[in-house]
Amino acid sequence: MVIRQRIMCKIYSKRNVGVPDTFRYDIPDDARKRILFALKEYVDRPPDGFTALLDEVGEQLLKQYGGLCQPSYIVLSQSDNPVIEHLLCCDDEMTLDFIELCFRASSYIGKNEGVDQVNEILREMAIGYELTPWTEHVVEREGSLFGRRRKARFLEIEYPEFIRKDNQYAHQEIVRPCLNVLSSRRFTVANSEMLKALENIRHGRYSAAITSCNSAFESVLKTICDHKGWKYDKRKDSCAKLISICKDSGLFPPFYAPIFESTCIVRNKLGDAHGRGPNPDHTADQTHAEHVIRMTAAHVLLLSNLAELH
Repeated sequence: MVIRQRIMCKIYSKRNVGVPDTFRYDIPDDARKRILFALKEYVDRPPDGFTALLDEVGEQLLKQYGGLCQPSYIVLSQSDNPVIEHLLCCDDEMTLDFIELCFRASSYIGKNEGVDQVNEILREMAIGYELTPWTEHVVEREGSLFGRRRKARFLEIEYPEFIRKDNQYAHQEIVRPCLNVLSSRRFTVANSEMLKALENIRHGRYSAAITSCNSAFESVLKTICDHKGWKYDKRKDSCAKLISICKDSGLFPPFYAPIFESTCIVRNKLGDAHGRGPNPDHTADQTHAEHVIRMTAAHVLLLSNLAELH
């Protein structure tokens, strides 16, 4: 028996689109419609599953916003479904919220296939956002079964979240590979902190982004120490001390230490982890935050390779 498998391929006009020099950060109507149509392919029990997905997303949107967006005039309406109508007339931030919630819906079954489809649409249209991977971890922890406490295995899912891309080369060659490394179960804490840093940049919280980025770097250093069996104080040792431990243990040559410590220095000067008073000497902006993201991502890639944690 021959099994027919549908392979997604690009039509001629899509194959001849070059790499964009700059990104746009608005989500035009045609992008919204393409993404919605793509997600329709990855639901359980089609077509009813797609209706269920819209209903579930709509319920979450109502909880978050208290209402759905509607066109100013009824003649501008594009759909009979109020959830689709919301997507087609809401602002760009709400559009990103909508798409993220689709991946959390119980009727969505596409995992990374759907994520890849949405990311491909965003790339084709030079939209400067990208979804992080759908990641699953099996963890063992205590649970309750028939009233008795016992250890059980649970599936934990890290749902896709949008991150903002500022530079095509830096994102493709540094930030994305770093996120791939951090998607490993051993880096769960660091991954969460790095994603928080990217989320903070998206919302203009640049000092908070720098702080979250430094926290991710510290978590990576602690993970390396745990993996290697190097002793450190989990409550007291901060970035500089952890770098010193790794250096003294031979993970990298001594001259690398000041380079890694620069991450801590920038955090102290521009982050929001410490009280900086009403008139700080320096104020973080988007350029600073994006630089720290790229610098930290490069550090993580190097250290994870040196520690053979890849």
